[in-house]
Amino acid sequence: MIAGLRRLPRLELAIVVVAIGVLTFLGVERERVAERTQVQPDSYSTHDSTSGGYRAWFELLQREGARVERFELRPVFLDRSVQTLVWADPLPFDPRQQFPSESDVRALEGWVRDGGRLVYLGHDDNAAAQGILKLPRSTKSETNEKPFVAPQFGAAGVRRYPALSVLRWRSGKRTTLLADAKGILIVTYPYGKGQVVAAIDEPSFTNANIGRPDFARLAYALAQPKRGATIAFNESVHGFVTPEHWWAVVPRPFAIAIWCAIAILLSAFAAAALRLGPPVVPQPGDPTSAAFLDALAALFERGRATRKALLDAAGSARRAAARALGLPDDTALDKIAGAIEEPEQRRLFIELERISRNGSPNESNLVRGVALAQRLRKEWTTHGRPRY
Repeated sequence: MIAGLRRLPRLELAIVVVAIGVLTFLGVERERVAERTQVQPDSYSTHDSTSGGYRAWFELLQREGARVERFELRPVFLDRSVQTLVWADPLPFDPRQQFPSESDVRALEGWVRDGGRLVYLGHDDNAAAQGILKLPRSTKSETNEKPFVAPQFGAAGVRRYPALSVLRWRSGKRTTLLADAKGILIVTYPYGKGQVVAAIDEPSFTNANIGRPDFARLAYALAQPKRGATIAFNESVHGFVTPEHWWAVVPRPFAIAIWCAIAILLSAFAAAALRLGPPVVPQPGDPTSAAFLDALAALFERGRATRKALLDAAGSARRAAARALGLPDDTALDKIAGAIEEPEQRRLFIELERISRNGSPNESNLVRGVALAQRLRKEWTTHGRPRY
């Protein structure tokens, strides 16, 4: 221990440890309270039951018997089962939002163009400048606009509408559905076979404001212009996205081709693993000379070469006899036979010639002829073994 330092008693050490623990707990709890009490921006989500959510609007439609649901997929999965899609743009600084990709925008445009009805809430001047869905541009509130309520909203009971937003739509070639003394609030226009309804006053439909006079009636008439249509609130832009698997995203013909390829590979592996016949047993050792001769004889027999083999054997014996008698190789057969002095050799020579020329080309004559040729060459050869 370092000299000069006092050793702390156990009681004091325990008090220090407890104090550090209490301070740490208080700091963590303070952070949790700060997170819980932190003011979140309006989400415009039907899952949100706080003041800035749209859950009251969603439950209002349910209570009135409307077919309403939450759409938590990418826009590429939109089909004709949804007639009206409510798209509420989140605030730009909301960290919970999910930005749509370029393919999402193209899929949404295609769905509206094919006959879908889009209720767009909010304002995105950047998207309007790019020509996306032909959205209108916003402007500051003015005081030279005549108030107007479309007949379908008037039939739903909308008489007055004190808008909360300070922005208005710019006047254009779109049909006005709702306007107050400060400008246009809701417009509609065709897009292909479908329809776009753009409402700039998003805060009016939140849980905190939908209970104001005529706000609930407008919200109902805006979402469901006719009974029986299916309404879906897009929740994917608010961060509620159901994960998609690759087989659900790729085109159906491509997915079918992949499954067929997998089935073929599995069949090939199964066929390679299962034995469909007896195993091939290799022959032990190398083939012998007798096996080679047998194979060669069988080859000659299949090629019908017996007659040629007899003629070759007789020619070899005839040339050996001519050389032994001092005659040329092309000497006639009768002269060679007459020059042979040994009667037995003469008889065997004549028999060989008869078998090779006039005998039947069968196995017995082949064996007999080769044996005679071998014997005669042995008698007439003066050196070594005969070459045959």
